[in-house]
Amino acid sequence: MSLKRIAILGSTGSIGINTLNVIEKHPKTFKVVALAARRKAELLYQQAKAYKPELVCLFEKERALWLEKKLKPYKIKSGGGRSGLD
Repeated sequence: MSLKRIAILGSTGSIGINTLNVIEKHPKTFKVVALAARRKAELLYQQAKAYKPELVCLFEKERALWLEKKLKPYKIKSGGGRSGLD
């Protein structure tokens, strides 16, 4: 069985959080490769540290710069605004 690569848009909302809870219970089945959120920068940062995705995007550009600096030591790519998901 191969790992299913998952991108979660709205990872800081209730559906996103519940999806991450399911993924956490099945680490041999799923791998989070991207997380995106509108404005909850601190929660998105915590999720990124926990799941180590390849990419994180925060729609709110001002906070996206803060997030980018915080994620630098983890070597996680980050983007901001609508273009951050490209």
